[in-house]
Amino acid sequence: MEIFKTQRLKLNIEEDRYQVLENVLGIDMGQTLTKYAYFDNEELVLLMKKTDGRINDVLNIVKKTKVKIDTIRFTGGKAYKAYKEHKKSYKSTLLDEFNSNMGGINFLYTLRKKHTPQPKLIVSIGTGTSIALKDKTIQHLGGSAMGGGTFMGLVSLLYNINDYNRIIALASKGNRDNVDLKVSDIYAEDDPRIQDYFRAFTAASLGKINALSDISSLRKEDVIHSLLGIIGENIGLIATHIADVHKVTEIIFCGGLLMNNSILKRLLKLIAKSNKMEAIFLKNSEYAGAIGALIY
Repeated sequence: MEIFKTQRLKLNIEEDRYQVLENVLGIDMGQTLTKYAYFDNEELVLLMKKTDGRINDVLNIVKKTKVKIDTIRFTGGKAYKAYKEHKKSYKSTLLDEFNSNMGGINFLYTLRKKHTPQPKLIVSIGTGTSIALKDKTIQHLGGSAMGGGTFMGLVSLLYNINDYNRIIALASKGNRDNVDLKVSDIYAEDDPRIQDYFRAFTAASLGKINALSDISSLRKEDVIHSLLGIIGENIGLIATHIADVHKVTEIIFCGGLLMNNSILKRLLKLIAKSNKMEAIFLKNSEYAGAIGALIY
């Protein structure tokens, strides 16, 4: 068992606004990653591991503390089997994924911003991507099959690399301009028909590869950077279009693909800004589902 990320957050909000119960474990079991959340004194403890359907390893970790878990609140697409397995041993609840995610986002937003978020679009980029509107109610508006699963799958297919942090490190050393065709590559520099800021836009992702005489000269760092761009640009454009339709100017981007991923954050921020919107990134947002399951 590998717990490859652990966080402890000191609570600095009014606890009576939330159900701060030290006997509860919140679990968000996604296709790729499983996130856990529980309270230990005045700290919120967050753990993450790859989804394998088993939770006893994490329960054993908690048992070594003073926390006594008797209730487990499950959410996420892969949670049903684990819920059935443990509902006789613990007080167990199976929760709606979107409500749990929104609850966690509200908590993290309040923790950082000190007030409850106004109507906002919530874009969760996990294995795939879901988009929801948080107003007086929660409305699921759609999403995309593109996400972390797409990105990891393509990199694995091309380069047989499966370690997320290594992949992101490679992308950070790449330059997608070496493989992507930009508008500036098509139009002459003094062509008055194209405004300057349009020249930086992508005309065709991986569009320069066809012109290469030696494809073996391609750097994997450049290609991986481009793959992030493909996914980020498509998600960003879908999100800003939906936000525009619903007259929302702030978009909260969250989910596992944003972990340690400054490339994707920078791209989503640029797309939002070009559409006169604000992209918001909450620290530890990849745990939103588990936190929401824990406190609501």
